[in-house]
Amino acid sequence: MPRPKIEDAEGRLLASGLSLFARDGTERVNTNSIARRAGVGVGTFYAYFDDKYALLREVQIRTLGGIRAERTAALQGVGADAAAQVRATVSAVVTFAERHPEAYRVTFARERPGTAAHGPVMSESIRPTAQGLERLQRRGVLPEALDVELAARAYHSMEVGTLLWWIENPRRAPKAQLVETLSLLHPALAARASAA
Repeated sequence: MPRPKIEDAEGRLLASGLSLFARDGTERVNTNSIARRAGVGVGTFYAYFDDKYALLREVQIRTLGGIRAERTAALQGVGADAAAQVRATVSAVVTFAERHPEAYRVTFARERPGTAAHGPVMSESIRPTAQGLERLQRRGVLPEALDVELAARAYHSMEVGTLLWWIENPRRAPKAQLVETLSLLHPALAARASAA
């Protein structure tokens, strides 16, 4: 059987690495198994990535970019209403996790002890959320006592943990209920409700 053409070797390596990382965990996967699954030689692997952690990092960067793009697209035409913005962006990330559970799990799960030597586990930036909360705070919508950086970090940690739990078995909660609950727990809505 002839080997697949090399033109899309990088894409095949990324897909193979993602699939293996999701199934076996990062530490139980090696460059040979990734190359073999992609249908290329290990030398081709090293032409694209220094090691499995470089491939993992590329998967994470692409996943985070996809989430960011989905959140941004969700805000188009929503207007200035904070509740509508929160629901739109929460719905976007839930939909992304539902469509790409392997990428979401591999990017955000904390099972990778070996990655400490190869860079931190990646996470979505909390800065846009903190900036949005800060704008609401300046307008008097949120209480001054709210630490916007801490609130953004706490919310993102809870959102990630909840989505990791949900994608393991989406029957645990209907998608609409998950979106609504995460939206209501978002500090832009929860802090406003507690201040009222």
